[in-house]
Amino acid sequence: MVKVLCVLYDDPVSGYPPVYARDDIPRIDRYFDGQTTPTPQGIDFEPGELLGSVSGELGLRGFLEERGHQLVVTSDKDGPDSVFERELVDAEIVISQPFWP
Repeated sequence: MVKVLCVLYDDPVSGYPPVYARDDIPRIDRYFDGQTTPTPQGIDFEPGELLGSVSGELGLRGFLEERGHQLVVTSDKDGPDSVFERELVDAEIVISQPFWP
């Protein structure tokens, strides 16, 4: 089992938008330079969902837990008593968004 620690932005304070910009995923076969794009075998999220905050979990929970791994997601990253510091001790993979400042 692998423990993945994911540090993401808080969910939007005023809630998620009632309508998203897209309701589908555009099909892109190649990048501008000709390189082919990834070929996912399935989509396990709703197109338009915001996955980059704590509740979205980057869409990773189901994928990781089906394979026996643990996912810890938090936005609490500051200070020695933060969730991040407590969980970092035995995490094997850390995913973090850039934070400012």
